[in-house]
Amino acid sequence: MKDLLTIGDYEPNQLQEFLNLSESLQENPQPVLAQKNILFAFEKPSLRTKVGTEAAINHLGGNVIHIDPKVVFEYEEDPFGCRESLADTMKNISQWCDAIFSRVFSHDDLKVMAANAGIPVVNALCNLHHPMQALADLYTIQKAYGKDETVSVSFVGDANNVAFSLIEIGLKFGHDMRYSGPKDYYWSEDQLQYFNLLAVEYGGSFSHGSDPHDIVKGSDVIYTDAFVSMGEEDILEEKLRKFENYQVNQKLMQSAKPDATFMHCLPAHRGIEVTDEVIDHPNSLVYEQSKNRMIVSKGVFAGLITESVPEVSKQFNYNGI
Repeated sequence: MKDLLTIGDYEPNQLQEFLNLSESLQENPQPVLAQKNILFAFEKPSLRTKVGTEAAINHLGGNVIHIDPKVVFEYEEDPFGCRESLADTMKNISQWCDAIFSRVFSHDDLKVMAANAGIPVVNALCNLHHPMQALADLYTIQKAYGKDETVSVSFVGDANNVAFSLIEIGLKFGHDMRYSGPKDYYWSEDQLQYFNLLAVEYGGSFSHGSDPHDIVKGSDVIYTDAFVSMGEEDILEEKLRKFENYQVNQKLMQSAKPDATFMHCLPAHRGIEVTDEVIDHPNSLVYEQSKNRMIVSKGVFAGLITESVPEVSKQFNYNGI
């Protein structure tokens, strides 16, 4: 049984199959998910992931069922502390649904889901990974630059789940991936080693440093995300101080190629991690990324549920161990 928990679970040809299928279904929609039920369980807020994916499933004839994990997974008034174990919950849901799409705080919960569900489990975002965003980002880059072009992508900002999955998929496709952020919020040595292994294995390149202007020199794409992620509100002031030199503004864009594009997974905090003149510039791809979240969801769920994407391979994978 196939799941999509991390980009690292798949080889490039398998990831490209998802994208090719997405493109095909966008151009020629087919009711491939007719009479299929996909369960949505979101512990965190969502706009693009939830609405875009639900729209994609609707386009393909499928149905979406929403549950509140706080009620189903963590019934606080129960005298035993929880209404039912997560493992038992998954075994029940597998009797009614054809896939599970879940946004969770802990990647470990996704692993429990996948181990006990008899249906595909898809990661809608966790503390370590955001594979659906990474697939949409790669699709966006391929549309902008071509499938066979090697692109230089610089992520400036927090070493978070979005950045991790972006660098991971970029390296698997042989791109030049770069990162710049403050040392207090940087990659671990294990993560840096993993990126270097990916670069060697798949022919890409990875570089990193604390000076964003140096890192983005000659880049085709500059990417950023919110400096303060969901659940980090208690350290907001600290993070804003640490990241004040990592704002993507016109001066930073001028350090990249003259025609460099800008990407952001959204939501954007204008005036914090990016200025209006950058995000609203004609070279900004942010709303293409947003649309592509829907398009890529078509290929992922159609591919997993109909089993039209080859089996997974786990040669290189990082699960925070």
